[in-house]
Amino acid sequence: MFLVYVKLPEDEGYFGWSRKSWLLDRFLDDKIVKIIGIVIWILVLIGFFGSGIVILVKHESWRIIDIIASFISLFAFFLFWNELKPKPKYFILGPIISIVNIIALLIVKWPTDT
Repeated sequence: MFLVYVKLPEDEGYFGWSRKSWLLDRFLDDKIVKIIGIVIWILVLIGFFGSGIVILVKHESWRIIDIIASFISLFAFFLFWNELKPKPKYFILGPIISIVNIIALLIVKWPTDT
């Protein structure tokens, strides 16, 4: 059994994505940036959730689904990292998990299909 204690930030106010992008806000309207962000985050959620479902039905395509979801997740963090509130460092676990997924599945080829 594992126990992980996560301390929530003590800062008052909004926690999560502020609907802005350090890169896209320079070129696009706020409403478009918000729509792009929501679509990307939904794709990430669907990808990881779908990968889990495919694992349960024991189909081998779960790897590619998980790899794609990990890359989309990293892309989302790249676009929206500075606008994660209250502090971006609170969200570092997301990109770490995506990188570990990519390394495990693409480079190390773990777990094996047997």
